[in-house]
Amino acid sequence: MKITAILQLLLVGLLHQSCQQDRHELTSGLISGFPNTLDLSGIPEKSKDRSVYSFSDLGAWHSYSLSPQPSGGFVGPFLMTDDNGIWASQQLITLNLSINDQPLDWGSAQMLESIYLPGQLVQSYQLDSLIITQRLIFVSKRSTLVQFEIVSLNKQPKVNAFFQGKTWLTDWKFSNQNGGLRLNSSESQTQVIITFPEDFEGSIDQGTFSSEKETFNLNSNFPVKLCYVQSAYFTKEEKNEDREIVEQALSNPKWSLEKNNSRWTDYIEKTLTQIDGQQIDSVYSFLAIKSLNTLTNNWRSAAGELKHDGLFPSYAYGGFHGFWAWDSWKHAVGLADIIPELAKDQILTMYDYQDIDGMIADCIFRDTLIEKHNWRDTKPPLSGWAIAKVFEATGDTAFVRDLYPKLEKYHQWWYKYRDNDGNGLCEYGSTDGTRVAAAWESGMDNAVRFDEATMMTNDGGGYSLNQESVDLNAYLQVEKIYLAQLAKVLGKKNEDQKYTKEAEHLAGLIRDKFYFENEGYFFDVMLDGKMIDVYGPEGWIPLWAGLATEEQAQNLVEKIMDESKFNTLVPLPTLDASHTKFNPKNGYWRGPVWLDQVYFAIRGLEKYGYQTEADLLKNKLIQNAEGLLTDIPIRENYHPITGQGLNAKHFSWSAAHLLMLIRE
Repeated sequence: MKITAILQLLLVGLLHQSCQQDRHELTSGLISGFPNTLDLSGIPEKSKDRSVYSFSDLGAWHSYSLSPQPSGGFVGPFLMTDDNGIWASQQLITLNLSINDQPLDWGSAQMLESIYLPGQLVQSYQLDSLIITQRLIFVSKRSTLVQFEIVSLNKQPKVNAFFQGKTWLTDWKFSNQNGGLRLNSSESQTQVIITFPEDFEGSIDQGTFSSEKETFNLNSNFPVKLCYVQSAYFTKEEKNEDREIVEQALSNPKWSLEKNNSRWTDYIEKTLTQIDGQQIDSVYSFLAIKSLNTLTNNWRSAAGELKHDGLFPSYAYGGFHGFWAWDSWKHAVGLADIIPELAKDQILTMYDYQDIDGMIADCIFRDTLIEKHNWRDTKPPLSGWAIAKVFEATGDTAFVRDLYPKLEKYHQWWYKYRDNDGNGLCEYGSTDGTRVAAAWESGMDNAVRFDEATMMTNDGGGYSLNQESVDLNAYLQVEKIYLAQLAKVLGKKNEDQKYTKEAEHLAGLIRDKFYFENEGYFFDVMLDGKMIDVYGPEGWIPLWAGLATEEQAQNLVEKIMDESKFNTLVPLPTLDASHTKFNPKNGYWRGPVWLDQVYFAIRGLEKYGYQTEADLLKNKLIQNAEGLLTDIPIRENYHPITGQGLNAKHFSWSAAHLLMLIRE
């Protein structure tokens, strides 16, 4: 090998090290310590390709991925709007370079680093005698800053640079927009705006554009930095509100990068601190940050019919591009002391559509009118838990004062519209009289316990199943406790005492009605008193609620730790593993492990002093559920016998409950 070649390799190594040092300067040690918790690299093959996963932040409705090969740009954007998500392009904008008028081919570049860090994407590579580092962050809920840093291995080469753009959406076109570029379609509310530091000059041909070339002489001591902002808006008002942020990002990218660094350092510090103030076990720190990243990638900001921010169950699954009720309560608890304003918004966005009777819709969407949201059913009453946990984290009495009467109204709604016989024990039901919607109301859509249920008309209005559910009434009992606590915060002494007494009374009813001593378990019960002989997670909710007696708890623990029932490879399936209808692969709620139900069981065990059993189950879950400790997506649920991840990927409430299990 020639001496000049050896010197060049040494210089490449030094420049690569310099690039890494620069990245670490722009990111705290905490952020740099969690590279690639999720694999967000890939190139979509078509506009609706859901096999490539992407990064977003601050509630943006668009996202990006890392290209597996050097390409002079980032993959995307993925627009989470039309058709439940479409890729605008494999790579909408590409930086093109030439040295001394000789075009450079990205196909000959060498990738030096490709990394997804909390809050940013970073790639660096060598192209001929140039070292290029590209970085992407979100600067607002609508806009993304992309910066390229170019360093030369030679002293002062003449470099030409220009941007090209291309969309593969046939009905979308580029046009000049106030000195920048707009990509839009007459069929979509979404418009993509590309803003450069200077007014755009170049050529536009419908689905493509090419900017004017910029020429500069590189000095190895002072790298050239190029940048642009890519935004996705629904309305002109959003664009106007974002103008100052975009201008600031382009005029001072370093400030934007430092602000992003500070925000994400704060998120990570809070995530790695347990609720009791101790640091979490380092064994679980990777999973904790992976869970946080999963949640923030599903964060969507207020838009259209959504008045506050919230989280999709999964951006990677087309049917989950909305906000669901009990998902929302769980997301809020998981984020309460990490991103408290988002946790508050996640609760408020559902209460924005509370109806006149007090009901909360099952799910709501950005582009659906209020009457078209799903009002066929609601979801289990866990919003009191969420509100109380947000208050514990923030001490925000104004938040409690605003939501307390709404929570109280929703709580009373259950007794007015879901207590067929007026005995103080509620049933799941629906507004349209269908059994399928009533089962949905439980959240456990096709659970075996509902197989024989039928519908009844209630005198007060609405429809109920002909069975009373132990989990529903345990949730209501816990909600009474939280109502009492929140009433005390607001100085409502009479209401504090009222709900405390009601909680004690309801706990007694649940113990008497739903616990069967011979079986040592809690079961749903038909209105005629017949026990529904199905062992499911509803039976351990009284542990989480803390209403079971010590003897009942001991019997429940025996069932939970029974390897033929619930103590499977991945523990705590949604149906007794010995049941004839146990079907984890295709059963949805007939056998897969759902992490919310795992959380309720483990927290219940801890509440009654069964810490050894709780730790055993938690460790089995984390070690045996496919990929939790690697970079593959967190799944909606898991196969209890094989550990295989099932159904939707990048699932928010799974991530939220993993955070709770690790941090509590």
